[in-house]
Amino acid sequence: EKKGKDARLKLFTHGRPAPVGLPGASSKAAMAGADADKKAVTLTTDEKPAEKKGKDAKKDKKKEEKLSEEDEAKKEQLDLLATRAMDSDLGVADAALQAIATELRTATASMTSVPKPLKFLRPHYSKFCEHYDAMAPTATKRFFADVLSVLSTSMAKAEERKSLKYRLQGTQEGLTAWGQEYMRNLSGEIIAEYRERSEKKETTCDDLKKLVREIVPFNMKHHAEVDAVDLLLEMELIDDIVALTDANAVAKVCPYVIAQSMFAATHVERLVMLDVALKLYMKFQQYPDALRVALKVNDPERVKGVFEACADRTTSKQMAYLISRQRFAYDFDEDEELRQIASGESLPEHFKALAKELDVMEPKQPNEIYKTHLEEKEKRGAALDSAKQNLASTFTNAFVNAGFCNDKLMLVEGSAWLYKNKEHGMMSAAASLGMLLLWDVDDGLTQIDKFQWSAEEHIKAGALMAFGMVTSGINNECDPAWALLGEHLESDKPLQKLGAIVGLGFAYAGFQREDLMENLTPIIVDTGATLECSVMAALSLGMIYVASCNDEIAQSIFQSLMERQAVDGALDGALSHFFAVGLGLLYLGQQDKAETILEALEAITHPIGKYARLTVETCAYAGSGDVLKIQRLLHECAEHLEEKDAVHQGVAVLGIPLIAMGEEIGTEMCLRSIDHILQYGAMPLRRAVPLALGLMCVSDPSKIAALDTLSKLSHDADSDTALAAIFSMGLMGAGTNNSRLAGMLRQLAGFYAKDANALFMVRISQGLLHMGKGLVTLNPLHSDRLLMAPTALAALVVLTHSCLHLKSTFLGNAHY
Repeated sequence: EKKGKDARLKLFTHGRPAPVGLPGASSKAAMAGADADKKAVTLTTDEKPAEKKGKDAKKDKKKEEKLSEEDEAKKEQLDLLATRAMDSDLGVADAALQAIATELRTATASMTSVPKPLKFLRPHYSKFCEHYDAMAPTATKRFFADVLSVLSTSMAKAEERKSLKYRLQGTQEGLTAWGQEYMRNLSGEIIAEYRERSEKKETTCDDLKKLVREIVPFNMKHHAEVDAVDLLLEMELIDDIVALTDANAVAKVCPYVIAQSMFAATHVERLVMLDVALKLYMKFQQYPDALRVALKVNDPERVKGVFEACADRTTSKQMAYLISRQRFAYDFDEDEELRQIASGESLPEHFKALAKELDVMEPKQPNEIYKTHLEEKEKRGAALDSAKQNLASTFTNAFVNAGFCNDKLMLVEGSAWLYKNKEHGMMSAAASLGMLLLWDVDDGLTQIDKFQWSAEEHIKAGALMAFGMVTSGINNECDPAWALLGEHLESDKPLQKLGAIVGLGFAYAGFQREDLMENLTPIIVDTGATLECSVMAALSLGMIYVASCNDEIAQSIFQSLMERQAVDGALDGALSHFFAVGLGLLYLGQQDKAETILEALEAITHPIGKYARLTVETCAYAGSGDVLKIQRLLHECAEHLEEKDAVHQGVAVLGIPLIAMGEEIGTEMCLRSIDHILQYGAMPLRRAVPLALGLMCVSDPSKIAALDTLSKLSHDADSDTALAAIFSMGLMGAGTNNSRLAGMLRQLAGFYAKDANALFMVRISQGLLHMGKGLVTLNPLHSDRLLMAPTALAALVVLTHSCLHLKSTFLGNAHY
C-alpha cells in the first residue's frame, strides 16, 4: 500500500469484526454508515499501513529485495548483450550471441532456482522471437536459433515445443554443450513431436532421430542410462542401445529394459525389448543371464545359441541346472554330462543332502502336523477314522513327506493303511506313493510295482498314476514311465486307462513328446471312451505341450467339444469344463497366438463355449500384466446373471491374478479389484474370490491383508466360499511352515470338527502348509521372479479350476 492512502479502518459491532479496510472512508463516515440500531466503536489508525502476514508479506518482501551489486552488474551486462544481439550489424550481433551462449553454458543453479542468465533474459524473450522471425537466413540467424532453443526451455509453453522448433532451425552442432537439463527437456519435446507425426502417418522423422542419436550417447556417458533407454523406446530405436552400452552400464541397462518389457503395448514389442537384453548379455559374455532371457522368450533357438556361445564348462553346468528348474525341452545332443544335469536325475540326491543338512529327514505322521491336542476339546467329535478323514490323512502324509522316500503310514512294512480307504480313495492313496517317492526313479518304481498287480482295480489305477508322479520332471533316458504305462492306454478297463493317462501327464509335463500326442489325441475325440478318460487325455496333453501352441491338439479338443455339444447333456457335467482347461494350457503365456482358437470357439453355442473362451484368454495372457485384459475381465464380472449361467464368471475372477502374476504393482492393484468383487459381486463371483487370493499369493503368507480376508471367508455362511477359503489358506502357505497360518488352521479344525467336508479341506491345507517339511514350494516364479515355470503354473491353473467345482472334484470321486 502506498503512502497517502486513507487509514485502515476496523469496525467492531457487538464484539464481531466487520469488513476491514473500506477504501477512502474516514472514521466519521464509517460511523455514519453503520447501522443506526447498533452500537459501533471506531478505531482510527495512524497513516502507517498495517503489516501484512503470511504469503502477502513474503511477496512484498521479495519485491522490495534489491539485487546485490554483482547481480545488478550481471543484469546490466545481459541487458546490453540482449540489445546488441538484435543489432543490425551481424558482426556485433554475432559477438553478443556468443557472449550470451557462454553465460548460459557456464551458469550454475541450485535445485530450487533458475540460472541467473535465464532469469535476467526472460524480459527480452518475446523481442528475441520477433527479431528472429524478421532476420534474413544467415549463419548468425542459425546460431540465434540455438540460443532461443535454450531460452525456450524455461520461457515457452510446453505444448508449443519451441525448444525443438528452434533446435531444428539452428546450426545442428554442439547440442551436448548446453547441459543435461536442456537435453532432458528437448527429449520430452522430441517424443511429443514423434507421437504427433506418427498419428498423422508422417513418414519423415529423420531430423528427430538425428537429434536422438546425439542425445543418447551423451546420456550413456553421464550415467543417465534410464533416460537413454526411455528415449530410444519411445522413438522405436531400442536396438541402438546395444552398440552404445559398455561393460559398466550393462548391469543397469538390461534389468531396466527387461522391466520395461512388462509394460509393452504388444507381444511383438515385448519380444523386441527382451531380444535387446539378450544381445547385450551375449555381447558381454554374461551367459546365465542371457539364458534366463532366452527362457523367458521361450525360444529353443535362442537357448541353443547361448549354450553354443558359452565356452566355460562350469557356467554351462550351471545353465543346465536352470534348464532343469524351468523344465525346458532342450536336446543336448552328444553332451551326456549336461544332459544328465538338465534331466533332473540328480534332484533326489541334492534334495536329501539338503534335508540331512537341516536335520529334517525324520518322517512325520499326520497327527504331528494336525496337533489335535491343541484344538479346542469340547468342539472335537467328528469321526476322525472315517474314510474321508483317512483320505485327508493320506494326502497330508504325502504332502509332508514328499520326496523323502520314507513315512510312517504307507511305506512301513505290512502297513494296511491303503485298505482303510474306499474305492476312489484307494486310488488316490495308491497314487500318493508317487509323491512320497518323488524323483527317486531307481528305488521308487520298484516299491510301487507290487501295487499294480493288486486284485483291486482302484489300487491298480492309483499305482499307474504313482509311476508317472515318481518320474515327474525327470527326463530319464531309459524312459521308464512310458514303458510301464504305454500298454495300459489300450486297456478295456476304464480305470486302468484313466490311471495311465493321468500318469503320463504327470511324467512328461513340459516335455512335448510327439509319440504321446499320437497316442493320446485319439482318446480325446473318441466318443466311445468315457468322458473322464477323454477329459484327462486333453488335460494331460495340455500339461505335456504346455505353452507350445500345438495346433493339432487344439483342433482335437475343439472337435471333441463340437461333437459333444450336439448330444444332449454330453457337456453338462463339471468334468467337461476341463476340456477348456487343457486347451488353455496349450497357449499359456503366448498372448496373441491364441487369437485363432478364440475365434473358432465362438462357434460353440453351449454355455461351456464361453467358459472355454475365457479360460484360453486368461491362460494366454498369464503373467503378462496386461491392464486392458484385466479391465475386460472386470467387465465380465459386472454382468448380473442367473447362478446357473454364471459359471464362466468364476474363470474371469481367477484370470485377474493369473494375468497380474509376477508384477508387484499390478498384483497390489488386483487386490483392490478383488476386494470390490467380494463386496458387490454375486455368489458365483464371491466363491471364486478366495481362490483368486490363493493364486495371487501362492506360497507367500507375507501378504497379511489377503490372509486376513481368507480367514474371514473361511467362516462364510456359504459353504462353497468357506471351503475355497480354507483350501486357499493352504495354497498361500504351501511349503512355508508359517506358524500364524498353522494356528489359524488349527482353530478351523476345532470350529469345523463336526463338518466332514470342511474338516477334510482343513486337513489338506495343513498338509500343504508343511509340504516337504518346508523344503518345497508351489510358487511358479523363480530366478529372482524373472521366470515363470510353465508346468508349475499349469498345475496351479488345473488346481484352481478344480476348486471351482469342489463338490465334483475334491469332495466327489475326482480328488486324484
